[in-house]
Amino acid sequence: MDVPRETPERGELKRPRLTALATIVFAIMTYLYFPTSAPRIAAPTTGDCIELQLWTNGFHSDLSVPAPIFPADHPLRRLYPNADSFLIGWGEEAFFRSDVFSAWRALDALVPPSPSVAHVAEGGSHVRGYLGANLQGAAFAVSAEGAAGLVAYVDSTLALGPDGGVVLVTPGKVIGHSSFLRARGSFHLFNVCNQWMARAIRAAGLNVNARAAWMGDWLLKEVRRERPGGCSATGKTS
Repeated sequence: MDVPRETPERGELKRPRLTALATIVFAIMTYLYFPTSAPRIAAPTTGDCIELQLWTNGFHSDLSVPAPIFPADHPLRRLYPNADSFLIGWGEEAFFRSDVFSAWRALDALVPPSPSVAHVAEGGSHVRGYLGANLQGAAFAVSAEGAAGLVAYVDSTLALGPDGGVVLVTPGKVIGHSSFLRARGSFHLFNVCNQWMARAIRAAGLNVNARAAWMGDWLLKEVRRERPGGCSATGKTS
């Protein structure tokens, strides 16, 4: 004798899947946008102010910093002893070094985790052109404590050789004035170049959201919101 079997309704099958999907989306959104505590680093003042500049083409970002924030014997100052400033960026090795955009290479950089390099150029405005013509920038101020935090963050990224110096991978994109340097840390979907940059800026004392900083123009807005203006604006109220 056949016993009738109950078959689940189509809607009953979909509910667990929709619940699981909603849970995953909620977890991701919470990870990306749940407020984080502000860095406990002194804000700049009139007598304690160092100006940095963030530059982006909308996709990739570099940070321009005065060379003297690094100790005189620092590996970057040993690499470029005559530099008065550095333009610093970070990214996936193969994609960053390439001069031709490739969608496949970009996807391969995101999945799986890939090796990374730092790009360091000596100089300021005349070297940022490698990022392209449609650049946007923002000057912002940090304290000496913030600058020291940024230096420590850069130090945690650079891979050093037995002599304590940087490890040169290849010459950089600014001919004669830049280098790709071996870096620590993997490049992947949740650690792209702008997220690395956002963490560097947080290390300098700005309360920016590093987790959601996938695009350079978004990070630029965060910096402008958090600390508009450079040292000339320090102490002013809007």
